[in-house]
Amino acid sequence: EGAIAGADEIIPWDNTRYEIEAWNRDQTLKSAFQVSCVWCYQWLARRVGAADYPPHIRQAHYGQLREPFNGTEFWLDGSLTISAEQQIELLKRVTARSLPYRTSSYDTLKTVMLTEAAKDYRLYAKTGWAARSTPGTGWYIGYVETGENTWLFALNLDTRTVRDLPLRQQIALNALRAKGILPAD
Repeated sequence: EGAIAGADEIIPWDNTRYEIEAWNRDQTLKSAFQVSCVWCYQWLARRVGAADYPPHIRQAHYGQLREPFNGTEFWLDGSLTISAEQQIELLKRVTARSLPYRTSSYDTLKTVMLTEAAKDYRLYAKTGWAARSTPGTGWYIGYVETGENTWLFALNLDTRTVRDLPLRQQIALNALRAKGILPAD
């Protein structure tokens, strides 16, 4: 939809103080992605417009969007639901670049998703937390590129409190290490 020019466009902070200190500054898409800056996503959602989301969600087969929905909170409040299997199917389409999006959009997504790069692998991932649904759902999804192979993963778990959130990454990364996809610590 052209809501942002790229990973480095500045998303201006409006000086609202947030509990998460990393949110209290101007962001770029990359920095917002890394710290899961909700106000940035809401700023982008307003630029996209609520009416444009349902067709994209249907086209990408990205779960189920219950309508009517709040255009700046649907990914937080349980209006958008998706299974781990559906996340994997989306990741297949993203890594194959088979969705009808511009090359530059795929390139930007790959830039912001890069979490860890080493000689033998590159980890692309995103956390998520639908905290307003009951129970809350914590996510860690992504993929690992190792030479010629791409390994997809999607983990979700019930989250009772913020203390449960680190488990998303710990469990997924431990599984990737156990499979030999990532090196052991």
